[in-house]
Amino acid sequence: MKKIFTLLSLALSTMTFAQVTVTYQVDVTEYVAAGNVIAANGVRIGGNFADNSGTSSAAMVNWSPSDAGSAMTDLGNGLWSIAVTYPTGSVAASQSYKFVNGDWGTNEGLYGSSIATDGCGVDDGSGNINRTLTIPASNTTLKFCWDKCAPCVASINEVNSFSVAAYPNPASDVVNFQIDAQDFTIYLYDFSGKVVSTTKNSSINMSSLNSGAYIYKVVAANGFATGKLTKK
Repeated sequence: MKKIFTLLSLALSTMTFAQVTVTYQVDVTEYVAAGNVIAANGVRIGGNFADNSGTSSAAMVNWSPSDAGSAMTDLGNGLWSIAVTYPTGSVAASQSYKFVNGDWGTNEGLYGSSIATDGCGVDDGSGNINRTLTIPASNTTLKFCWDKCAPCVASINEVNSFSVAAYPNPASDVVNFQIDAQDFTIYLYDFSGKVVSTTKNSSINMSSLNSGAYIYKVVAANGFATGKLTKK
């Protein structure tokens, strides 16, 4: 019996329990440029993370950005990041959250904010606008500009390394690219900052995508270039 118990303990200690990690990132470059100062305890994240058994550096607490587990890491150049790990039992659950500068009162999602008017935020009934996410089944990185639905163009592209023309724009299906570079890859991002299409050809078919704004990034050996596309 003791031997069986020892073998069972060893098996349990070496098991890998399934989980998924979502990396939340926010670019505060434009927010700071507008005259806002980042708090001494940095940018945080608040949400119903405990409801979904989310953990970062520690188990997370619901709607408590001042808690240690809600602290984001300064990656430099205005970008802050936090990786939240969920058990697979939380996949497909609804995660509500928002980014916070220090603590409540300096947070995103004030009534009438861009995340309300641009459609990626949901009013909780008390005038607070929260971002929402259906927890995915695979590891995902989400990047946003502060209080906006899309990633900041500046966080994707500081200086274009070569010229790119995309036409037609707006488009209903195929977009053609004229690119002053060779051996390139085109990445297309949606409003959440997720890559929705990748190609090494000089065109992208957007017919299966939802109407709205997208950001493309062309990466080549001699640099990169970005721009915006609109799907009719």
